[in-house]
Amino acid sequence: MLGLHLLLAVGLAAYADMPGPLGVAAAFVIIYVALRLAIDLLGLRRYLRRLELGTAFVLWFGGEIVRASIDVARVVLGRQVAPQPAVLRMELACRDERFATLLGCLLTLTPGTMALDYRPGSGLMYIHALDARDAATIKAGVREIERRLLRWLDAGPPPATRHDPGRRNT
Repeated sequence: MLGLHLLLAVGLAAYADMPGPLGVAAAFVIIYVALRLAIDLLGLRRYLRRLELGTAFVLWFGGEIVRASIDVARVVLGRQVAPQPAVLRMELACRDERFATLLGCLLTLTPGTMALDYRPGSGLMYIHALDARDAATIKAGVREIERRLLRWLDAGPPPATRHDPGRRNT
């Protein structure tokens, strides 16, 4: 469905004579709004929910990368900071190897951390942290990435915003 959404956005941008990235992004948002208005008519609730959660995850993760970059720069450039690298062992909430691979890639993209190994039998992931003085904070950060990623990948219909006894939630 995302491919069709992108294709429609490119087509709309070309029709509006705005074929650049900004024009495609604007067309994508316009089509999203149109789909959102026709959500019950077209039965696209799950797709739009995943799109919303995915967008929120990408924006949040981008912010986390910026924050982690600043922390790593502080460790590297700070003369009074002595980093304490360590390998942390964490049991993942989801033992699916595909999920572990995706989580490992995201951890490796985040400055200061790197996924080293995953043991599918036990669900353990080994993570190298550049500065592990506070291992609980690092584990909490990994748990937050894991929680948000699972929320996006397992996206079901959004919770009902209002109760209407005559209407079924799909």
